[in-house]
Amino acid sequence: MSIFLPSQIGTSTNLLTFNDFTVSPVYRIQTRQPQRRQIRELDLPVPYESGISDFETLIGQTAYVIEGTMYPGSESEHASGMAKLRKVASLDIAQDDILSDNGYVPYQWDEFSSTKLLYVKVLYVQIMESTRQGLVQPFRLICKIKDPTILGATLKSADTLTATPSTSTGTALYSFKYPILYGASTYTVTADAINYGDSPAYPIGITVTGPVNSPKITNTTTGEYIEVARNIGAGETLSIAYDKDTLIVTHQGVSVLNLVTATSTYFKLRPGSNPIALSGSSISDGARAVVSFRDSWPLS
Repeated sequence: MSIFLPSQIGTSTNLLTFNDFTVSPVYRIQTRQPQRRQIRELDLPVPYESGISDFETLIGQTAYVIEGTMYPGSESEHASGMAKLRKVASLDIAQDDILSDNGYVPYQWDEFSSTKLLYVKVLYVQIMESTRQGLVQPFRLICKIKDPTILGATLKSADTLTATPSTSTGTALYSFKYPILYGASTYTVTADAINYGDSPAYPIGITVTGPVNSPKITNTTTGEYIEVARNIGAGETLSIAYDKDTLIVTHQGVSVLNLVTATSTYFKLRPGSNPIALSGSSISDGARAVVSFRDSWPLS
């Protein structure tokens, strides 16, 4: 892949575009974009600061270096270009920006007719100002990697609303009440989440819409499931979000993390097909599950 393809880092408030030759100054990248199963030669460890020290994922333990050169057309462009470089490392990144994940922003580039991204946080900009090359200004962006995983920029979803459900009803009748349901209807609906990458990926989010009693979301590829002992009424939603440093389970905005069953597993989506099944007891065909995810490739 050419090192001159356009790429960008940051959000709308501090967006920096590389290799865009239609504007001035031009920020030219001197190395290729991140490649799967590749850690660049300039990667280096950074001091542990805060957050979760996860040695499997290298959270807070690995930095990614973006090297480049700025080509301004005048002294005023040099000053404004330097300010733009510094701003990409600003601490004022909006935490509620939909493109920002607690200060980590997407580093995006095009590869093989698709856009990919890597979440990074620019710790600081390394600039050694000199007039030796005129206004030409070399720079380095020292970025912390949130997770050494390359993601597809397109947010995908598997929605059971478009699937055909299977229903079975028990017929046993008893003269007294048991503490569990007998003769209740069970309903299962499945949608396929296809991860076209070759690395397991955490779902971006799982949303279940009722009516369903004790919803159970199963990745039938692995048999792993998440089950919540909660009655989800018609039109109500159960939201599940998790990754290496996040775990949220809410019903109508109220945490029900304590109602996740002990046998549940916060599963990943394996490369290829992942049929996701929603099941439960005494529910109607209005029940629905939506799994949002991105294709995933390893950086190293």
